[in-house]
Amino acid sequence: MGNLKRKTFSWLTAVILLVSYVIPFSGQASAETVMTVQQAIENNSGTGTVEGYIVGHARGTNSYDYEAPFGDDYNFLLADTAGETDPAKLLPVQIKSTYRSEFGLKTNPDIVGKKVRVTGSLEAYFTVPGLKSPTSMQFADGSGGEPGEPGEPEPPAVIGLKIHDIQGEGHASPYKDQQVAQVAGIVTKVEGNNAFFMQDPEEDGNPNTSEAIYVYKRAHGLTEGDQVEVDGLVKEWVLDGYSEKLQTDLAMTEINATEVTKLASGVELPEPVVIGQDRMAPTQVIDNDQFGVFDPAEDGIDFYESLEGMRIGVESPQVIGPQKYGEVPVIANKVEGKVYSPQGGILLTEESSNPERMFLVIDRDYVAKAGDYFNGLVTGVVSYGYSNFKILVDQETLPDLIESDLIEDIVAFEQKENKLTIASYNIENFSAETSAAKTARIADSIINNLKTPDIIGLVEVQDNDGQTASGSADASHSYQTLIDEIVAQGGPVYSWTDIAPEYNQDGGAPGGNIRVGYLFNPERVQLKEAPKGTATDAVDYENGDLTLNPGRIDPQNPIFEDTRKPLAAEFVFKGQEVIVIANHFNSKGGDDPLFGVTQPPVLDSEVQRIEIAKLLNEFIAGIHAEDSKANVVVLGDLNDFEFSKPIEVLENGQLINMVETLPEGERFTYNYQGNSQVLDHILVSNHLADQTEADIININSLYMEEHGRASDHDPVMVQIHLNNGQRQCPDSNGNGPEKQHEDNGKHLGHDKKGKACGYDKAS
Repeated sequence: MGNLKRKTFSWLTAVILLVSYVIPFSGQASAETVMTVQQAIENNSGTGTVEGYIVGHARGTNSYDYEAPFGDDYNFLLADTAGETDPAKLLPVQIKSTYRSEFGLKTNPDIVGKKVRVTGSLEAYFTVPGLKSPTSMQFADGSGGEPGEPGEPEPPAVIGLKIHDIQGEGHASPYKDQQVAQVAGIVTKVEGNNAFFMQDPEEDGNPNTSEAIYVYKRAHGLTEGDQVEVDGLVKEWVLDGYSEKLQTDLAMTEINATEVTKLASGVELPEPVVIGQDRMAPTQVIDNDQFGVFDPAEDGIDFYESLEGMRIGVESPQVIGPQKYGEVPVIANKVEGKVYSPQGGILLTEESSNPERMFLVIDRDYVAKAGDYFNGLVTGVVSYGYSNFKILVDQETLPDLIESDLIEDIVAFEQKENKLTIASYNIENFSAETSAAKTARIADSIINNLKTPDIIGLVEVQDNDGQTASGSADASHSYQTLIDEIVAQGGPVYSWTDIAPEYNQDGGAPGGNIRVGYLFNPERVQLKEAPKGTATDAVDYENGDLTLNPGRIDPQNPIFEDTRKPLAAEFVFKGQEVIVIANHFNSKGGDDPLFGVTQPPVLDSEVQRIEIAKLLNEFIAGIHAEDSKANVVVLGDLNDFEFSKPIEVLENGQLINMVETLPEGERFTYNYQGNSQVLDHILVSNHLADQTEADIININSLYMEEHGRASDHDPVMVQIHLNNGQRQCPDSNGNGPEKQHEDNGKHLGHDKKGKACGYDKAS
């Protein structure tokens, strides 16, 4: 009987032990199991190991800070999600003195957003579930967290260093995470109450090392021209940026100061390094060695790093894009062989992303457009934020801006009775709630700059109430608002068609339900009769026509998740049928920045655009397989460049991109960070190319609203002579129909500059 009891007891013990492994969070926690923050909150007793993201600092019970500066190094807040701010989902973690140099937020504000693993006592802290008395604290990658022996003295501060020693030749300081003392410099720029830039006026003669550094010190009380000595910890700190900045952005070398001693005031500032004179910025390469070689003479990303924090100057820089977010993009001078627009912009090309672009941080009320220039030397210090190097300008000495003449661009071809005009126009989140002023500008541009196209493929039309979360995606009032304004300004009475998306399923601003749609002039074109599709119906091409009109192309395909679906519509012009497909491909959101920590940048968003382009090309190939002379026009904001892989996949034997027929200096519809680039395209069936003229009407992208800008995109337009695919140009051997003259005597097919099509016997 005794043996039976002992065996039963042993069996029960084994079961209990087994259950304890399977259900580790019932009762007290065990340090052997890694817990989520939520599990630690719900099971807040015993010893546990918790993994989560550092999101902020606790001042007291439910009194939390989420942004630097932080008050002390005694705790941090842990959450399961980076950026979490719900107090119920936060675990305050005590930091013992042995870990404060690495994990204290006053000393290390840049670790907010990083993932850590902490072992300690799960118990109330600030009267809420917390973790105290940590015995282990490491970053999730295994780095950091080696506590010193109790009473072990910290290594002595390094004395006698110059700023260029701390900066070194590279993107990270050779003295990172070391204490330094008596570092001398002159305050050149004050950044609020808690930070400043200082520079050593004595250079080392090495252009690869910066003579300036960023210093963080709360309530420093300094002004420009103060001569100081700084003691503190050298850190690599990511400054202002987007939510993903810790994964994407470069860090600034800084000193987290424990002591700042002012030695003198009113000291003359170091002379600025003048870009384009003292130092020449690279103009072709941002990085070509994945940070393998620090080469400021060749790599733009290394060039600006070598000037980090320093005073620089730019003599009479030219503006290359509109002011946005308080930043004015400029170049020091033009470079032979590069492509510039007539208005003064610089073109993004397959060969170069233009690393010579610089960003002057002025203010959000400053008015500037491409082609303007500053009348003198602009000075400031080199900083970094939001994925780019920036120049924090000296506002007091900023020279006057000389405004260039505003070039009014009007479509190059006039409407002809026997030619069809089609435009693509992204009208930037337009709805019935859009301001009357913007509505009037868009209508004016359609009438006076585009000369009332027969068909307009509209992009970014929102529902009637804009971004209000009403549950309705209907946009009838949005279209009618624009149509009424066009009529009020003397334009034609357009009709419209679209297919409303499923609510909040096509991306864009929540509640806005952006979509593509059409305006068309019923006096010139007719929408061919066929049933109208729904948001989930898939259109096809059968017996020479679309099965739905309009109809969405494969709208339930997973590749269209959270983005717009292509909208096909079949129109009739002078007895000729033409299928127009309007698009708004997924954005470039999520791609690595040009001047980011990953080189070359990874273009994650491109994968989806390639798949969409492939699907669209296959749909068009199916049309052409049934009718080789079917007239197809593809238009819209394709969110990629004319030389990109998605556009190549879209063309693929079926289409020709008419944007590529334009002079290089005119190939842009958008301006991003000073780079003029093509995002909006019109492509036509191969057999239509010789009968099609194209134009981009540059009326928006280079300007601000103060200059009359109606949208952030420029419209693209084509004029097509539909004649069942009959050639109007002789081929390279001179074979073809009789030359038909009109206007300036050129045969049909001449380009916007009045030149012939380029065939040997064309004139």
